[in-house]
Amino acid sequence: MNIPNNGHNNDGTNDTFTFRGQQVVINNGLVVKQNNITAAYNNAYFTYKSIIEDFTINNFSINLLHRQIGNECFQIFNDRWANNRDERNYGNATSLIMRVNNVISDNDYSGMFGFNAPTTNNLITKIDEFLNNPELNILRIGFENVPYNFQAREILANSLGRYLLNKARTNIFRENPLILFVDEAHQFLNKKIKDEYFESTELNAFDNIAKESRKYGLFLCLSTQMPRDIPVGTLSQMGTFITHRLINYQDKEAIASACSTANKETLSFLPSLGSGEAIIMGVDFPMPISVKVDMPTITPKFDTPKFVKIAGT
Repeated sequence: MNIPNNGHNNDGTNDTFTFRGQQVVINNGLVVKQNNITAAYNNAYFTYKSIIEDFTINNFSINLLHRQIGNECFQIFNDRWANNRDERNYGNATSLIMRVNNVISDNDYSGMFGFNAPTTNNLITKIDEFLNNPELNILRIGFENVPYNFQAREILANSLGRYLLNKARTNIFRENPLILFVDEAHQFLNKKIKDEYFESTELNAFDNIAKESRKYGLFLCLSTQMPRDIPVGTLSQMGTFITHRLINYQDKEAIASACSTANKETLSFLPSLGSGEAIIMGVDFPMPISVKVDMPTITPKFDTPKFVKIAGT
């Protein structure tokens, strides 16, 4: 995190940050706690707490995180940090340091989130260009080449959702409403980041969009084959349901609990719906409507492969 240096070195190597007559030492971008008075650091932290914990600020280097964790492994004696590192604490933190280092060193992950290459910034730039150009109507963001390791897909989707939600809170969509379509929504919603060492962290950007963003002009449309995997709070905020064939009992119950017009008789038809057939339900429909969707002019080639060989082929 970049902080005022009161006229000391600006080359990012060795710096001394004077705060209320006391010094916090910065060495190669890392906070040095060895032999420093703890009061200076604590006072500086509480003064700049809102900046330090603001997730929208990007002027910090995550590549230094694993090294800073090692700098935290010092005990405090008489309001001063110890001269030598606490090896027991450092040993306990070794697995965390290795995991952080592995994540930021992964080529795909670091590239997407801009650790080593600003591809994420380019994506944000493309989104801003789309939002600022009234002649553009559709922006498609494909995840075909996004890997599954380190839960990159879920984190990236949630980051984009949170970015648009923060944009919506500034009321930029009040005059030009935006509809956000999420295909295969069960892959991104109701997901949590967790491992054996930490409590799980919920990825709730789309849940917040569903609950609060309509008044800002940001609307959400979800497409999923598994409504049971969509959070109940998110599903209950959907005003209209276009429901195709559903066989699983839990999927049908998820629709029933989220849509007030979905009665037992309507749900009983869902397992027997054919290709292209759907039932429309929601707040704008006093009763469910059965429809037949025309086949698209360009037929997607995602049919299930045939096990039986056709004669002559």
